[in-house]
Amino acid sequence: MDLDCIGSMVLARYLFPDHRPVASRRVHPVARPLYHLFADRLGFLPVEQLRGQNVERIVVVDTRVLRRVEEFLWHLSVPASGRSGADVLVFDHHPGDTSDIPGAVIREKPVGANTTLLGLELLRRSVTLDPDDATIALTGIYADTGNFTHENVQHADFQVAALCLQSGASLNLVRSFLRPLREVQQLALLHETMNRLTYRDYAGHLVLLAFLELERQAPGLAAVAEQVFEVESPDALFAVFAFEREKQCLIVARSRSREIDLLECLAPFGAAGHALASSAALKDRTGRQVFEELERRLAGSLRPAPTASSLMQPEPFALHPEQTLSDAAQALERAGRSGAPVLGAEGLLEGYLSRQDIEKGRRVSRMQAPVRAYMTRNPIAVTPSSPLREIGQLFADHSISSLPVVEGGRLAGLVRREDYLRFMDERRLEDREFLERLRAKSRGEQPAEGQP
Repeated sequence: MDLDCIGSMVLARYLFPDHRPVASRRVHPVARPLYHLFADRLGFLPVEQLRGQNVERIVVVDTRVLRRVEEFLWHLSVPASGRSGADVLVFDHHPGDTSDIPGAVIREKPVGANTTLLGLELLRRSVTLDPDDATIALTGIYADTGNFTHENVQHADFQVAALCLQSGASLNLVRSFLRPLREVQQLALLHETMNRLTYRDYAGHLVLLAFLELERQAPGLAAVAEQVFEVESPDALFAVFAFEREKQCLIVARSRSREIDLLECLAPFGAAGHALASSAALKDRTGRQVFEELERRLAGSLRPAPTASSLMQPEPFALHPEQTLSDAAQALERAGRSGAPVLGAEGLLEGYLSRQDIEKGRRVSRMQAPVRAYMTRNPIAVTPSSPLREIGQLFADHSISSLPVVEGGRLAGLVRREDYLRFMDERRLEDREFLERLRAKSRGEQPAEGQP
């Protein structure tokens, strides 16, 4: 049970007041503080108490996969067919998952948090929540939407979050429950890991590497790596933790790029997980050997990141340094451009002229002056192999509408800001489809200890 699952169960009690919530034996580590603090309020029955009960209806939240509810059915002595003899109603926001609970009626909506799915029904019924329940539900929504930053966030998530706030949810408690690192040891490891980071450029990807030697295994290493990944925001992170006493080591990896498939990268190490979150536990290997082997593999195995050549215009509109500002202004107007590169002899890039540059000349009545006199010399430029990350950073750091793409001093193309934004929107859609395929493939698998 993660935070979203618990939030869903709390709201389900409003829809089914004559039902009893039953707890899984497996509680996500991040959810344990909330689970323990609100134990009396939650009132979850231990799963063992299902044994011998006559169950008329089962309401399942946050999954439609039989494997994830088998522990409950086992206590009901359900046969291998999975049929319990009871009505089964499922509330789930994972439309890509396999629906294999026999006889289940599924209520679904592609919202960011499963808690939202039940909250929408409460909104329709104008239900007011208890403040503690509102806090628990809001925590579930924040957790599963990444504080409303994940690609799956919908308008409905904000609507149900507003219901929780109107019902007296405590944002201070929500914030405390979402802290990924709580132990002093974890915080110390976080700082040590941050100090050991190595920044590498592999095939245009910004990859962070970290190597730490510890006396023995420590809990929460995956959470430490996850926090480093979120703070530094690289394309991928590979952290190697070596445990001297046990003569073992652990690789924890995270990726946010479809071009960096972690299972493929870590295949020689026997990795488990999926393409964007993976780990590998190794025995009888020194951490240094593993780290060096990992470095060699990453240097030669990553697929290239998208570059300027992926989105530049091959034959961009350009101006000449001897044109007058008046002619340049008219040319930009006809082309619908806010600026253009200035090319000299043999197509060499000499500068860039923007509308702001033209306005400087207009203010002093020098519209017949040559472009050369008002253009920006040595403009910010990239090469065809410049990675997308670098291009985005340049647009973020500078008030520019276009980036000339230069090769051998000559203009090879132009990356316009709107082209970059359009390209990123297309990638976001592709990323969303990719994540849905990942969820459909891996949903319901229980990771082993120490794995993501």
